[in-house]
Amino acid sequence: MKLTTHRGPNWIYGTLENPMIQLAQDTDTKLCSPGEKTCVYDSNGMPMTDQRALDGSTTLWSIFADAFKKSNEKCSSIEPDITLKDYVKETLLTSTLDQGLQHDILELAETWGAYNGDPFEKQSLKWVWLEECLDGENRFVSSTHQQIIKRISEAVVSHANIHLSTRVQAIVSQEMEKGDKKLIVKTTNGNFGFDEVVVTVPLGCLKSDTLQFHPKLPQNVSQAITDASYGRLEKVFVAFAAPFWERSDADASQGGDTYPMFTHFLRPTYALEEQRSWTLEMLALSSTALFGAHAQPLLVFHLWGAAAAHVTSAIASLTPSSDEYYIVIDTLFRPFYSRLPNYKDDCPDCAPTAVLATNWQNDELAGNGSYTNFTTHYRGGPLKGDPAIDDGVRAMRHGLPERGLWFAGEHTAPFVALGTSTGAYWSGEAVATRIMERYTLSSQLQSD
Repeated sequence: MKLTTHRGPNWIYGTLENPMIQLAQDTDTKLCSPGEKTCVYDSNGMPMTDQRALDGSTTLWSIFADAFKKSNEKCSSIEPDITLKDYVKETLLTSTLDQGLQHDILELAETWGAYNGDPFEKQSLKWVWLEECLDGENRFVSSTHQQIIKRISEAVVSHANIHLSTRVQAIVSQEMEKGDKKLIVKTTNGNFGFDEVVVTVPLGCLKSDTLQFHPKLPQNVSQAITDASYGRLEKVFVAFAAPFWERSDADASQGGDTYPMFTHFLRPTYALEEQRSWTLEMLALSSTALFGAHAQPLLVFHLWGAAAAHVTSAIASLTPSSDEYYIVIDTLFRPFYSRLPNYKDDCPDCAPTAVLATNWQNDELAGNGSYTNFTTHYRGGPLKGDPAIDDGVRAMRHGLPERGLWFAGEHTAPFVALGTSTGAYWSGEAVATRIMERYTLSSQLQSD
């Protein structure tokens, strides 16, 4: 059985006025709503009751909503070292909730890491408003972004000269005799000259100086890159011959629910010692009710923080097709999938047929991470203090039009779409519009 994995973006965030929704419709890309039910396993590996899980999740997202509001309205007065975790803890302490539910909510809050790619305790309260997305519901891309990518790349593939396996090393801005700017892009396969260059490498590459700029970027742009933070979300895919966790035929005949898409495992005391601080999110992509023809016997684990670092380190020197790779992944994740309904040690359907993990943290061309987020920090070095992250995003978004040098990507998106595929799309569209307007104006001035 051939399975399709989503190693990159899985979601379209916000259905209202989102161009990715229209692109999905135009390309017959299948989207689904995840449903409201979530399965939660406590630290002892026991499933919470549906009602307790719902109460905890509802209360938590109400607290998050209040945090977004406070961040938006009082950003300037919030100290930069205050975290979202601090806010959640303070809110719970002043609530009338029983101690047990408070404990559950605080552990559930750690799943924030699946959203921004870093531990909950690193999320800045001051800048959490930048994590808000477009209005409307979120949609999971069941059939991957393949057809959307094909559609938006049609013009480039048809009309541009594309140099694959060609690494850009530096971009050099040169003053021409007539005062015009000229950019030389130095690569591993020679140099190329351009009037305008749009840089779309990940934020992590800009932060690590993978790409050199001559002359150096101005202080406001280089400082914005330094001040921005970059998440490290990873995924582990565990495939099976059949989805043993789904309800049996007997249950189905009685109209029982399918297994929910979301499962959370909270600080597992039943796992290996080095895993006991992990809180994980798991997606089950197996429900035909949710995914239709795109349902697969596939579990996807989202990792961040210590869990992501441990897994990527464990597989760094291994080949994905090797037995050792399989054993490492299976040993680390069997404690979790073995908690699911209908699991039996001796059942062939309960043994993974294939495993795969992303390794963005060790991928230099991915910027050693995943996407932009907003963690707490003070500036170090000569510019100590509280960085204005929003002004930094604006500086990167503006680019250096006087040098013909532009930046695009999820890190330069409108604030409501930072860190998303929608944001990446919008940012490229905005830069293209600015460049066209520039040349249209130039042509008009020449004709006048």
